[in-house]
Amino acid sequence: MTMKVQVLLSTFNGEKYLLALLNSLATQAVDNLDILVRDDGSNDRTRSLVQNYALRTKSIRFLGGEHVGFAQSFFQLVACASAAADYYAFCDQDDVWQPDKISRAVALLASCSSDMPAMYCSRQDYVDPELRPLGLSRLPGKPLSFRNALVECPTIGCTVVFNRPLRELFLRHIPAHAISHDWWIYMLASAFGTVIYDSEARILYRQHSSNAVGVTVGMLETWKVKITRFLEDGKLHLIVNQAEEFRRIYGSLLPQEHRAVIDRLLESRKYFWRRLAYAATADVYRQSIVDQYILQARIAFDTI
Repeated sequence: MTMKVQVLLSTFNGEKYLLALLNSLATQAVDNLDILVRDDGSNDRTRSLVQNYALRTKSIRFLGGEHVGFAQSFFQLVACASAAADYYAFCDQDDVWQPDKISRAVALLASCSSDMPAMYCSRQDYVDPELRPLGLSRLPGKPLSFRNALVECPTIGCTVVFNRPLRELFLRHIPAHAISHDWWIYMLASAFGTVIYDSEARILYRQHSSNAVGVTVGMLETWKVKITRFLEDGKLHLIVNQAEEFRRIYGSLLPQEHRAVIDRLLESRKYFWRRLAYAATADVYRQSIVDQYILQARIAFDTI
């Protein structure tokens, strides 16, 4: 039986690299694939490029829209996606996909039970604006699990493919306080189903100054980003606000083990000494040792 896959592409002022991305989608080695595009209020030629491209193929459906930010734009795409699709793939406007990106993801996801929420993600080939290689992304150092998903998102959205049961779970309530679309989907998959990580890269992940979310190259740049996030994100309590909304929506459905993990994280915030004790023994974790130390410090100072 042929599986139907729908690509969910959010665009915003992406005219420079968009055609290369669309051309790579056209080469995907799957028979039943269509593309749902939502524009997030572009003021360049992005909309006309997509609409003109759609005239040459019946596989693209275009949605206009006002600017709501990349996370909410993707959430609207998930909500508007075809209920008949078997799998859904997040897509950024500036990357290039290898021809077997989707077929490989679907083959791995097809091994899961048909009623289990499941998500695929993978390594990336970093490239510069001209697609010159910059190296491979790092492999996760620890398991991808709910204890990781509560405090970190090592999954990159443009690699994520997920199945229909996971979309149906998402549709219970579109979140208002999610940090990113891939982070929220990662939380759902790790809490209620399974996460498949592919150590082989099937995407050219273009790095340039306009990335909504990018990577840093070099130790100095990496530390600048970490310190900036420590000082700025901590003031907003982005992680705990996201966790609180997740518990409010899905808390009654969570397996007891996961409910206990999220309760410990959130309840530890009430008192300073409780935060210190939790920081020293926390059962949530980040992938790298350095990031784990930063996490523990942020827990202690209530800046997550």
